[in-house]
Amino acid sequence: MRKIALLLFVLLFSVKSYSQFKLGFQFSPVLSANRVDYESDTESIGSDGTALKVSFGPIADFAITEHYYVSTGVLFCSKRAGFEGQAGNSPASTEEYNLQYVQIPATMKLFTNEVSLDKRVYFQFGGTFDFNIKEEADKDEYVLVEDFRFFDFTLLAGLGLEYQVGTSTILYSGLSYHRGLINAVSEQFDGLGGDLTLKNDYFALNLGIKF
Repeated sequence: MRKIALLLFVLLFSVKSYSQFKLGFQFSPVLSANRVDYESDTESIGSDGTALKVSFGPIADFAITEHYYVSTGVLFCSKRAGFEGQAGNSPASTEEYNLQYVQIPATMKLFTNEVSLDKRVYFQFGGTFDFNIKEEADKDEYVLVEDFRFFDFTLLAGLGLEYQVGTSTILYSGLSYHRGLINAVSEQFDGLGGDLTLKNDYFALNLGIKF
């Protein structure tokens, strides 16, 4: 344990000493959607539209060079799992679940030169590690999902604009697309006639400030 603690101290000291970094806060309205896959001869289940959610939390950008940064953070992100299905001749029904995640981005930001005074365009790509901290159904009785997976991983691609408004203060805004790679459904109800797969996608409008 002492060796691990010493190694962490050295790494943190190195980052503090040799890396230029910015800390900030980001708030993002999110349009949450799903990709649903289900194969059965007697039932049909698909995605039930989109919903407006939010993501927010502290972020950190670490400079590698003037134009290349590593970007991470600890974000709270809410998502929606929505299903629409029909079994036999019964009427179609919907099920909706609210999912909450702690999200850790692992991304790169590539910056252009100034496109006008104190303004730079950036391109962002990488992935996010998402940890499920809460799941809640909108109704008491559901027949599709019994439990959701604890871990998710999404690919991220985006772009935006930074504006230097002071010696050390930067405002930014951008758009990003997040594509889920892992089936969010951990356990489905036994009565289903096929395997249910749901992957979370969302579009985000990212608004933030860095110091």
